[in-house]
Amino acid sequence: MGFARLVTLAGAMFLATLLAGAAPLFVHLSPRTLNAVSELSVGILVGAALSIILPEGVAAVFENSPHDGRGHEDNATWIGAALLSGFLVMYLIDSVHGHDEYPDPDPQPHLHPRHRHSHSHSHSHRPNLHATPSHLAELEPLRTSGEYRRDDEHWGHHPHHDADEAGGAASSRSRSPMPCNDAHLLTADASSISTVVGMLTHSLADGISLGASSLPLSAAAVHALAGGSDEGGDGASSPLQLVIFVAVMLHKAPTAFALSSLLLSSPATSRAFTRRAVALFALAAPLGALATYALLSLLGAHGGEGSTAGWWTGLALVFSGGTFLFVATHAVREQEKRAEEQGGGGGGGHEHAHAHGGGGGEGDEGRIGERHRLALVLTGMVAPALLSRLVGHGH
Repeated sequence: MGFARLVTLAGAMFLATLLAGAAPLFVHLSPRTLNAVSELSVGILVGAALSIILPEGVAAVFENSPHDGRGHEDNATWIGAALLSGFLVMYLIDSVHGHDEYPDPDPQPHLHPRHRHSHSHSHSHRPNLHATPSHLAELEPLRTSGEYRRDDEHWGHHPHHDADEAGGAASSRSRSPMPCNDAHLLTADASSISTVVGMLTHSLADGISLGASSLPLSAAAVHALAGGSDEGGDGASSPLQLVIFVAVMLHKAPTAFALSSLLLSSPATSRAFTRRAVALFALAAPLGALATYALLSLLGAHGGEGSTAGWWTGLALVFSGGTFLFVATHAVREQEKRAEEQGGGGGGGHEHAHAHGGGGGEGDEGRIGERHRLALVLTGMVAPALLSRLVGHGH
């Protein structure tokens, strides 16, 4: 029953993520709606990690360990190592894949004063792609979603609609990489590939959480399952499994939408590559969940004791809690930074936003009030604990 439920949830996660990633290809969603979902998902990640995943993981490790002082000391060391490992894995992913920049196709080393205004105007038609942390790529499209939409309209068409612009802008476009119009050609720039690799790794980490939560945690449940009885074995982790599924889905759906928007915004990235990347991103977490379930089951089967699986499951949950904490804490920081930029706090920030097409109506269109943002984050933080209490613990 536990594995059957995992397969069902993994299939639902794959389909939902795939649909969310395909949405930018067909529909235009409100930037304000995307911002609201993103704020809510930040709070849910924090709440799920601190109130559900880490406590359940720590409890499982101690409950399934030898009952002696030495075992408890070792458990504390293992728990700290697992938590730090989860945090460090995401930090390394962010460091390796999160600081690549899209090459500027129009460096414009020397501009005649007469063409400077035309050049700044042409920038409004090209997305402002700064170096973006791979696991936080969902934050960048939300700030310039209007620009992505305009850029997306050029796919499959020749850019003749701006032929009447000034000569500086025309020469700028002539030096820009042309979009790939072949629907079956896989082309992408280095930054797009780097972003996809980082987000695939992050998606696999999400799968670890779901896979670990699908196994029984308590020693009694493990022994019951090992003895061929479903009584107590399947229900022990179902509330935790449901909470983690909801937390992961509310995070993955806007991320998939943003990944698709981000890839579509790059002129050097083809639609075929975007579709393939979104499909892989949707498949990564379900595969990670199934692989984690299989690996932990094998570790328990070869451990000689029924509680071994529960011990490893607890460590896997602590590890996934570390990944959640890194993503959530950095997402909170990025959300606050983006809110300050949208609010135009400070003269320099306001001018910077306008210089990159982030100010004006489009920035205001997706802006969320400070109280509304705080309410969404706080609601997300308490939602996992409330959902867990509502469903009921299996302990």
